Amino acid sequence: MAIDSSYYVHESDKAALNALKAIPGFQQLMKALMKIWNERQFRILNMSGRIRISENQLPQYYNMLPPICEKLGIEVPDLYLELNVNPNAYTYGDTTPFIVITSGLLDTMPEELIPTVLAHECGHIACHHVLYSTMGRILLNSTSSIMRSGLLTMPLMIAFYYWMRCSELSADRAAVIYDGSADKMSEVCMRFAGLDKNVQGVISKDEFLKQAEEYREIVKNSTWDKTLEFLTLSTKSHPLTAVRALESIEWAKSDQFKKIMDGTYDQTPASDDDDDTFGNDVFGRDDFGKDKPEEKPGSGLKQFFGFDMDGSSDGESKPLFDFSKFTSPFTKKKEDEEPSHTADAPISAPADGVDVAAELRKYKALLDDGIITQEEFDAKKKQLLGL
Repeated sequence: MAIDSSYYVHESDKAALNALKAIPGFQQLMKALMKIWNERQFRILNMSGRIRISENQLPQYYNMLPPICEKLGIEVPDLYLELNVNPNAYTYGDTTPFIVITSGLLDTMPEELIPTVLAHECGHIACHHVLYSTMGRILLNSTSSIMRSGLLTMPLMIAFYYWMRCSELSADRAAVIYDGSADKMSEVCMRFAGLDKNVQGVISKDEFLKQAEEYREIVKNSTWDKTLEFLTLSTKSHPLTAVRALESIEWAKSDQFKKIMDGTYDQTPASDDDDDTFGNDVFGRDDFGKDKPEEKPGSGLKQFFGFDMDGSSDGESKPLFDFSKFTSPFTKKKEDEEPSHTADAPISAPADGVDVAAELRKYKALLDDGIITQEEFDAKKKQLLGL
């Protein structure tokens, strides 16, 4: 039986995304990007310049996907091989997400660990990360021009990176669920940290995990080290590998994981209103809202910004860095805001051959998230249906 992602999504993942959405300017930024981005561009790139892995092309890797997807309750995505010496795997797309693995990954990882990497990427799909992570990568890979335009402010950029780091922890949990333990996930982290499969010598996973424990203590006990941590990671899209390994090992010992594996968990999917506090943050500390139910969703980022995501401040928070001077052009009074697009100015049409039902679902999700207006959705619906 497929396991719904709401049972294992990391607490920081959900709360960080809520915080990101609440930052002034986020909705306008996403709306602007959706008007110029088309998913079919990725398909053109993949089909023209990468190797599509299938039942007849490198089938040993393709055959790893179906059991993973069945476990996580998703359709089997397209899988591509890219010539790149850097060991990596990534997932892009929206209505038809796809996974790319690099030649460097196959050189670095023993074959028995490739399913764990693929399960991690499928976890991003199952947790509904792909649209926002795709948008985030596009934005953050072209920050200079976008920041000059005023669309991507410094708080938005840092919050995007923060959520992307948090989302990796949910995807790690998906891989742990597929494997049934955290042993392979922790070894994958070691490989990404520097352990090539050709490295010879005594390798100790316990020593690797000990690094993460020492790191926690260093940062936990020093405000200056917390500041250095922030400076180091504020523009990183992935948490540190040793910390990810320890996080996976600890979660695999939790009652939550055990109940998922033996089928005794509450099989009523959690609602969007459940548990919006941070719990432990990416680095294992509990100073991001845990045991503070009175705090608002996203208030964990107050350590960085000095204000809640709605702009309020308790007057006591002392942020490590004051980003309040980075104002968004969209933080205006309502009467000064530009009028939203109406049916006379529809969102750009998709390319020919697009799955109409899939497109409607995509725009409905954007409507539900408040990124587009009801008028824009109705206009797009009429356009897609030819009314």
